[in-house]
Amino acid sequence: MPELPEVEAARVLVHNYCTGKRIEQATAADDTKVIEGVTPEELQNALQGRTIVDAHRKGKHLWLELDGDSPAVLFHLGMTGYMVVEGVPIVQYVNAKKRGEEWPPKYWKVVIETDCGVKLAFCDPRRFGKIRLQADPENNEPISKLGFDPILSMPDLDTFSAMLRKQKRAVKPLLLDQSFSAGVGNWVADEILYQARIHPEQKAASLDEAQCSALHHQMQAVPQTAVEAGADSEKFPKTWLFHQKWGNGKKGPAPRLDGNKIEYKQVGGRTTAFVPALQKLTAQAAEKPKPAKKAAENGDTAGAAAPKQARKRAATKAPKAQAAADEEESEEEPEEEPEEEPEEDVKPKKKGKKSKAANGRDEGKKAAPAKTRGRKS
Repeated sequence: MPELPEVEAARVLVHNYCTGKRIEQATAADDTKVIEGVTPEELQNALQGRTIVDAHRKGKHLWLELDGDSPAVLFHLGMTGYMVVEGVPIVQYVNAKKRGEEWPPKYWKVVIETDCGVKLAFCDPRRFGKIRLQADPENNEPISKLGFDPILSMPDLDTFSAMLRKQKRAVKPLLLDQSFSAGVGNWVADEILYQARIHPEQKAASLDEAQCSALHHQMQAVPQTAVEAGADSEKFPKTWLFHQKWGNGKKGPAPRLDGNKIEYKQVGGRTTAFVPALQKLTAQAAEKPKPAKKAAENGDTAGAAAPKQARKRAATKAPKAQAAADEEESEEEPEEEPEEEPEEDVKPKKKGKKSKAANGRDEGKKAAPAKTRGRKS
């Protein structure tokens, strides 16, 4: 899915080709799952006639600044969203079907044509992305809730180390927490930890001075290197874990990096690739035992077990929806995406009622299980 390097590549694309251009025509798809908070017509009206002042990014969020008092157009790329300018090559997802050169491109959600003839589109095959209108995005949710951006606002080493000492979580889930470090996703976190030689399950508060320094350095170096490569994985350093991690060892022997075995495990709910020979789990301070219940102190073991059993029963009744990560919450997005077939091309929003057949198709869509994605040129 798009992480900081891919979203920055999208920002650079828009900045290079659209800054200073006046929007002559805007067409929004009839897709209220992606276009949120406004109707397609309202989005079109907010765009047409405006000049794109610049494109901005923080974490995984991208927004277009427009002239005058117009609200900004905020994009979240979700799991498979991307920006495309007509005639300009772009990077693609690992295992993604080759994109054609037709215009407008397949799975478009909004298409913009400028007075100079430049055409820009936002596309999203799986429809987990979002398009919103928002005044002052940096000072409003969801962007206002994001943590530091490793490219834009990395804290100094002392501040960063102090932040880590306050965290009892394992370092991998911490890096994926968007309220801690905005833009770091699953593959970026794995690469950072491999380059820093830190085990993904190491408690953040237990990192020593050398490990804090290495993590601080790699949190800047890995995203910056990927950004300078234009998010084109073919240009990433050959020493990176990225090039070997995607096989998961499911077909044939487990992949290796410099002769060392790559292993996979779930850490913080995410499939995590690491090299045990280099990323060793060091001794960690034992957690203080919680005080026993008063009933247990008096020998009433049945009474002590009751709260635990109640918690267990409550847990089984918890809605499954709470296990899914929201795209703007503090946690990283779901790593995997549904296996459902992509939607059919969506036509521009038109006035009038939908046909019964169209309504039936909309009501019949269901979410499906997911499969792993990545980025590659």
